[in-house]
Amino acid sequence: MTDVLSSLAAAPEPRSVRFKGETLAVPDAFWDAEADAPNLGALVKSHADLRRKLSDSRPQPPEAYELVLPQELSGRIVADAEDPLAKGAMDWARRHGLGQDAFAELAGLYFGRVAESAVDPEAERGKLAAALGERAESEIAGLSRWVDGLLGDVLSESREIYAALDRLTATADGVMLIKAIKDKLGEAGLPSARTARPGAPDARALRQLQGSEAYRAGDAETRRKVAEGWARLFPNDEI
Repeated sequence: MTDVLSSLAAAPEPRSVRFKGETLAVPDAFWDAEADAPNLGALVKSHADLRRKLSDSRPQPPEAYELVLPQELSGRIVADAEDPLAKGAMDWARRHGLGQDAFAELAGLYFGRVAESAVDPEAERGKLAAALGERAESEIAGLSRWVDGLLGDVLSESREIYAALDRLTATADGVMLIKAIKDKLGEAGLPSARTARPGAPDARALRQLQGSEAYRAGDAETRRKVAEGWARLFPNDEI
């Protein structure tokens, strides 16, 4: 027992400094034995060397990032490097010194999230066929004619509304919603009854004519055909 107490009494106190209320042990490499104090020069040099090593090991950001999709997402997601969101992400990555590998990993996380909410056309077609049964093809054709009769003029004049309808009908649930509205309203007196005479262009054909080069160039015959077509479909509306 006496030997243990003697050894404890003889043991030197650990070299340490107090910093913000905390006692920090000083390694021998940073202790000046002659001055019996921390060697500030050694500490500063070690800190500078560490910063240099970290800087050298960090990859330099490329001049242009490559927008790479994970292999499992190929064919499901389209990566557009010209998308404003992609350009903003590249600018952010460059400011923060991200290398290509780190940026690709970050992009993979984002596109993985996008893929989770993306519409699978094959799955939606299967779901719609199951919901409509054997008459699925004729039901879809009838819905298309009904929508053309109801909204043909609006769809031809507004790209935004056309795009909204396109997004809605990309899912089976969206198509079934349109069918529910059609069934609820009933067939009698609906705009779908305002069909063109045999051989006359329907709303879809008229929109295609309006997108033709001849129409955009001001061809008189094409513009006359379009105007008369809409007048036949919507005789009570001002064209």
